[in-house]
Amino acid sequence: MGETRVNLKHLLEDIRDSYPFPQEEAIITELIANALDSGASQIHFFIDSSKQTFSIVDNGKGMSEKDFEEYHDIAATTKIRGKGIGFAGVGVKLSLLLSDKVITETKNKSNHKSTTWRLDDSQRAPWQLVAPGNLVKSSTGTAVTFLLPNKDSDLLKSSFVANVIQTHFYPLLHPDFMEKILKYIYKQGVEFTINQVPVRLPEHEDAQPSNVFLVQLGKKASPVGVGFLTKNKQELPEEERGIAISTYGKVIKRGWDWIGVTPRNPARLTGIVELPQLSEILTLNKADFLKDVNSLQKYYRYRKAIQEAIEPILRELGEVSTQREQIERDLRPLQKQIEEIIVNLLPEFPELNPLLGRRGRGTPITGIIPDPNAPNIGQIVQGVDTMTGTRGGQTTGEGIEVAPGDLPGERIEPSLDPTEAGTKHEGHRKRPGLMLGFDDDPDRPELGWLTDSTIWINKAHSAYTKASDSQSENYHIALSVAWVLSSFLDTEKSPLAFLNRFLGAWGRQ
Repeated sequence: MGETRVNLKHLLEDIRDSYPFPQEEAIITELIANALDSGASQIHFFIDSSKQTFSIVDNGKGMSEKDFEEYHDIAATTKIRGKGIGFAGVGVKLSLLLSDKVITETKNKSNHKSTTWRLDDSQRAPWQLVAPGNLVKSSTGTAVTFLLPNKDSDLLKSSFVANVIQTHFYPLLHPDFMEKILKYIYKQGVEFTINQVPVRLPEHEDAQPSNVFLVQLGKKASPVGVGFLTKNKQELPEEERGIAISTYGKVIKRGWDWIGVTPRNPARLTGIVELPQLSEILTLNKADFLKDVNSLQKYYRYRKAIQEAIEPILRELGEVSTQREQIERDLRPLQKQIEEIIVNLLPEFPELNPLLGRRGRGTPITGIIPDPNAPNIGQIVQGVDTMTGTRGGQTTGEGIEVAPGDLPGERIEPSLDPTEAGTKHEGHRKRPGLMLGFDDDPDRPELGWLTDSTIWINKAHSAYTKASDSQSENYHIALSVAWVLSSFLDTEKSPLAFLNRFLGAWGRQ
């Protein structure tokens, strides 16, 4: 018999409280995430309300003897991460808080074992080996059963379980999305059933054809994700509104706030974008992305690329909320001042870098352009910036991301042991830039918002009207820019301190 002895209940309650949804929902999403990480193509739920049991059975690779022992180590919950979207069997461990007993059976080529596990008190969670119950019918896989003391538990409701699957794993249930995108990750597809009934997406008869879009990064326009937007004639249920962002088929967040775009009819639009590479910066609860500087830089760069991809679709659908206008000519000096302030603050707030555009000529710089016809010159390293020039020439062009810098991305760096072919290119570093514009949206309470590399000042805001009447428009615009950017800081940094630094620099100009 094995036994874990740490402050178990407190640890599990802390993890439970980190989720922005009920623990039953968290348990189901974690169980599915771990099944997917194990390579499962079939995930079956069995609910027996008369016996008050909830089971999940998958045909993944199962656990080795060593993995199975670590599986029972609650202290490892916050430390061990899977290769995809699962974290150390968090779902099963959270279930100890609401189960009388947890029975786990796992089978692979060399190991077929079963255990019972329970939380005795705040300090003890004993588990012991028992004879396998043969719930795993496939050659490999894992089955987990909860014995629930509460007959009214949501885990005993098929409709609740189906809704959690539809909400959190929408891409895996969408036939086109699965066929065109996720089949490269889940080569055999993924099937969900509840008591042998397949789980499907709800259908909307009045939905218009979907608009498919690619998410592309860099001047090479390398595809890093794909998605679609659909417009309905009627308003959608709350859980389907907005565009969702997913990674490995797991929806991380949905809505319009996270993308910084507000269409005319937000309740009638739904969509999703899949970005597998963002799984590297998921939080433990998989409901958001990490907020450290490096993670924020990567997230903001992808966010900007998504904005660029969906803006033309929203215009085509007539969903751009208002007629926008570029900043008036007599305010261009203010825009230049604000750009200079931001550039000077970037060393202290590098997470803002990916939010900015790149234009103008800065300091001379040399980069290496990938060229399969050239000899090997260096090795792939991380960290890029944009420099003037077009690929293969010395012209100023729109810019290419081959210069050394702090932006997320790969570049070639000269090496004595070269493995990558390329040619040297001389140009000038493209300076960070921010555009200002005006929007007029009385339905939005914000002073302004950021879309792509433009901060739109909301002229419909009462504070803007008062500032214009009192001839303090420039101050209002500077304050709005600082306020918008302060929401994109690393969580370790103070938005108030940033506002003080920004406005102090503006006042000294």
